[in-house]
Amino acid sequence: MRKILLGLVVLACAKIWYQDHAYRTAMGEAVVEAYRERAIEVCRRNAPKRATGARADTAVAWGPASSIEAVIGNPDIPVAIWDTQNPLWTQRFRDPHLILTASTGGTSARCAYDVHEGGAKLSLR
Repeated sequence: MRKILLGLVVLACAKIWYQDHAYRTAMGEAVVEAYRERAIEVCRRNAPKRATGARADTAVAWGPASSIEAVIGNPDIPVAIWDTQNPLWTQRFRDPHLILTASTGGTSARCAYDVHEGGAKLSLR
């Protein structure tokens, strides 16, 4: 009897995990498709302002072929999770972002488009 009960618990957990995974995947793809063009446009516009010198060629790299993913919060903002009074806390942990990744030559660039505010932050690596 315990084996049957344990089997049912495992099946229930698998069902909940699958439903959550399917929901998050579908919503992530929907957000990416809805905001892809706007994110690329804002990243292209902001890239020349922040990239200087030899790294200015990354502005051209943003395009439909760029890798893009939907995430909650911008991991590039240095805010601790317990610092809830920080004005950047919502951008770091709550606002939805589209992360565009492009690499040209030896440099890779990330552009985090904030869906809530409509702005973008560029980081070069």
